[in-house]
Amino acid sequence: MIRQKFDELAEKYCAGESSPEENALVKKWAELHFRRHSEHSVFASEDEAQITRERLLRKIRATAEIPGKGRALLRKRWFLAGAAACLIAASACGLLLWNIPIGKPSGTSAIGIETKNTTPSSRQIALPDGSTAMLEPGASLVTDDHYGKQNRIVHLTGEAFFDVEPNAQSPFFVYTGELVTEVLGTSFRIRPEGNKKTIEVSVMTGKVSVYTGSTGLDKKRIGVIATPNQKVIYDTELKTLRNDLVDSPKIVASGVWEPDFRFDETPLKKVLTLMQRTYGIEIVVGNPVLNHCAFTGNLNGLDLYKQLEIVCDVIGAQYEIRGTTVFVTGESCKGY
Repeated sequence: MIRQKFDELAEKYCAGESSPEENALVKKWAELHFRRHSEHSVFASEDEAQITRERLLRKIRATAEIPGKGRALLRKRWFLAGAAACLIAASACGLLLWNIPIGKPSGTSAIGIETKNTTPSSRQIALPDGSTAMLEPGASLVTDDHYGKQNRIVHLTGEAFFDVEPNAQSPFFVYTGELVTEVLGTSFRIRPEGNKKTIEVSVMTGKVSVYTGSTGLDKKRIGVIATPNQKVIYDTELKTLRNDLVDSPKIVASGVWEPDFRFDETPLKKVLTLMQRTYGIEIVVGNPVLNHCAFTGNLNGLDLYKQLEIVCDVIGAQYEIRGTTVFVTGESCKGY
């Protein structure tokens, strides 16, 4: 349906038969994706842009040859060529747009412009405030009509990675069905798991609040807070949220210092403290005696879980993940 509407609108622009509302739609889209953020071009290369220009010229010439339209209409077609170019360019790179009415979750605006990635690869789009969204194949994003006036609201279908510009006066909201992700400035990924009927929100930097769009009789929402290397999993059937650690934690420590995981007879307490500082993940030792166990080894270049595995093997302990916390358990090591 989106492609059909796109084609119809493109033909009307070329023919000079578009309505004022449709003209306003094209102007808004052009401002959103070109004039304000020209550095984020939707073309993969200059060659692709040139091919699109040539397609446009052929289309306009073919339309201009239709008899009965007259010279005035021909001039109007050329006047509207820029608007048509925007639409045809969107099609060339796999981004289809339309003024989409959508359901109103939690009182948000129901009108916005949809951007859909119909290509087989990831596609980055720029939002009006400088934030970006990397849409995965098949994903679509509706930018709310009132974006940035008070809140920054988008509606996502499919998977996308967001890099949000900080703005304490204008919170950023992503609506994914019943699930709402609210941030002030951060980077995170939202990924629906179709077979499992779950939606996963994983945080790379900053902090997000994830909650459902509906409230119970006690006026309470189901919601959790997630920080770097944490993810929130929402079950769309059971309507439940749970916190967990991401599958591959990344280093979140400040660039002021570089973590060095080479140890020489270092007490376990110091080893785990460095891991906590580097990955921003809480690590709890169940048996305090283990804190005195010494570890020697080079863990540089290994991910967190492999590091924990090696350390625990050496001191005769075990680790397990409970929610967003790592627990280290075991008896006393040799000498304690």
